[in-house]
Amino acid sequence: MTFELKTLSPDAVPRALAKAERYRLLNEPGEAASICLDAIEIDPDNQEALTTLVLALTEQFGEDLGPSLSEVLKAAGRLERLRQARHAGSASGAGRGGAVRAAAPGVKPSGA
Repeated sequence: MTFELKTLSPDAVPRALAKAERYRLLNEPGEAASICLDAIEIDPDNQEALTTLVLALTEQFGEDLGPSLSEVLKAAGRLERLRQARHAGSASGAGRGGAVRAAAPGVKPSGA
């Protein structure tokens, strides 16, 4: 007997992410992470899915089959790149005189 897994439709992503958040609150981070991975497969740049995935993965630290730190850092890195790109895109229209440089908090960009 073979089971066919259903794929998530793009319209169902918001409802799925709400369900993932409920699973996190019910202390079922593995279920939440699985839902987030399904949502990311449909919408790779979904910040809510990436954020919930990072939280769900870190909630599994200490479990026997919990995620590795590299898995969490990979998802967090994708989320940070999306945030930086969004910030650069919204700031680029404000000043046309130069390039926008992203810096770590508390670090002045060169030339400032």
